[in-house]
Amino acid sequence: MSRPTIAEVNLSALNKNVRKLKKLTNSKIYPVVKADAYGHGLKMIAKSIDRIISGYCVATFEESLELRKITKKNIVCMEGPYDSSELKSFEKLNIDYVIHSFRQISFIENLGNQNFVGKNKVWLKIDTGMNRLGFKENEVLEAFSRINSIKKNMVLMSHLSSSSSNKSSRLITNSQIEIFRKFESKLKKIKPNLILSLCNSGGLINFKRSHNDISRPGISIFGSKADGEISKIDLEQVMTLKSKFISIKKVYKGDRVGYGGTWMAKKETLVGILPIGYADGYLTGMGNSAYVLVEGIKAKVIGRVSMDLTAVDLSKCKNADYNSEVILWGNNLKIDKVSKFANSIPYELITSVSGRVKREYVYK
Repeated sequence: MSRPTIAEVNLSALNKNVRKLKKLTNSKIYPVVKADAYGHGLKMIAKSIDRIISGYCVATFEESLELRKITKKNIVCMEGPYDSSELKSFEKLNIDYVIHSFRQISFIENLGNQNFVGKNKVWLKIDTGMNRLGFKENEVLEAFSRINSIKKNMVLMSHLSSSSSNKSSRLITNSQIEIFRKFESKLKKIKPNLILSLCNSGGLINFKRSHNDISRPGISIFGSKADGEISKIDLEQVMTLKSKFISIKKVYKGDRVGYGGTWMAKKETLVGILPIGYADGYLTGMGNSAYVLVEGIKAKVIGRVSMDLTAVDLSKCKNADYNSEVILWGNNLKIDKVSKFANSIPYELITSVSGRVKREYVYK
């Protein structure tokens, strides 16, 4: 029997989302396609949107090398070079890279001018409040000066730590924008052609002041609103995770289901078993919390989600059978909602869908 657990990826929805996001701004769009395009499959995603975007962002050296085999468009490695060898590869393959530490600047200084012959750009990252990667305010001018003495193609960038539409997020984001603008003003006096990039998905949708020259939407291109509050744009969910039952059986009053027996039948109950579990990316937190759609009808997930299997209460699904389509998330059961069942976030869910789940690419 072929395992009926599938991640269906709607490339039409993907393209619609990117076009809608592009209409929000005059900036160039560099979609973030790290982590295998957020679990959707890097190769197919890049091929689908390549003609309508200006560049891409990825996290790691390995991701940037993989993407360079697929596209001639600009690529930005957001973590930048880990050592001098990676820096040489970025230069050779015309891949942009982020510099966020003086350690990385030393790679540039030690490499030698003869290696800097490409048109790729250095993205100087400043820390505007995320306190993760980037130069602190008192370090920015030195970092800029040292890079600019060697590499002339530069982008000034930062990353928004909270860009949803609620009040507290607005305060945090506006503060970050002001810090970024302060350095924009200072550095553009030295380098008038300096390119600017600040906003992510939330910034693109909620904070027009953050758009600048290059926008870097991530999860929004896949149809997630992440903060649950965004209503300014209608996005279509790109991935539908679906399966079919491999077992349908009765359990009786007092019977327990799954490891640890965390669910007990209060009456005779019809239970369906799906061939999907946490090894596929359906998180353990879904147990006794989430529901799925069985031919459009809500059915509760019961017991603990195991590595390969998930149990569902079919009490309300009298016509359920082995051909019934079961949606774990999709257009009618948004991943933004499903993630809350497991006290998680949509990013974790879609990037957790493992390689043993077959991807099917469709145009709908």
